[in-house]
Amino acid sequence: MSMKPGDPHYRAYVGDPANYDLIAATVFNLLTTLGLRDHHRVLDVGCGSLRNGRLLIPYLATSSYVGIEPNRWLVEEGIAKEMGQDLVELKKARFSYRTDCAELGQDDRFDFVLLQSIFSHCGEDLVRHWLRELTPHLADDGAIIATWVSGPENSGETGWLYPGLVRFTEDTFKGLVDEAGLTLKPLAWPHPIQKWAMLTRAQAKLDWVEETGLSFNRAFQKMRKPRPSH
Repeated sequence: MSMKPGDPHYRAYVGDPANYDLIAATVFNLLTTLGLRDHHRVLDVGCGSLRNGRLLIPYLATSSYVGIEPNRWLVEEGIAKEMGQDLVELKKARFSYRTDCAELGQDDRFDFVLLQSIFSHCGEDLVRHWLRELTPHLADDGAIIATWVSGPENSGETGWLYPGLVRFTEDTFKGLVDEAGLTLKPLAWPHPIQKWAMLTRAQAKLDWVEETGLSFNRAFQKMRKPRPSH
């Protein structure tokens, strides 16, 4: 059966179904290259049918994965067809079916916040909304890892545009990040049509990218240190 992005199938609604596995592998490899360990906490915004969650949930320690997704049917299909309810319960993964962070606890802090192909469908108003919602939930040395689409001009849309794409100039996107009190660090990492960026206020995260050059071999050497005690 031929499907295109946006079709009402759990693998197609979240993007090109031909890249469903490729995106998941790319995301997981990027996060681990950026230092993701199993004791870290991850917030997956727009987690959809758990394209990325199906790799992150088994890897992370119990109660370390939270997904936000307004389309509940996508999460339910992903659990049923990609993971199984037992694993979700074993790892105590949490899900919020909203378009904000209202169901997160005041003390919920995350080491990595993932927005894969979310800003690419958000007008400026929604980019501001999500940065405003997410920044208080970043750990002190946490980072937002996101994709976005660059262009010579701003698309000018507001609200949510899907499956269409919203483009921003480099200056505009950086300005939105600056408004949120974060630093934008471009990430030279592959994606079929978008750019990767790290948004953070943690100098340690910026130093990590500079020191590893996004090479897992180098990242592995940095990670071979005793994990912090909690």
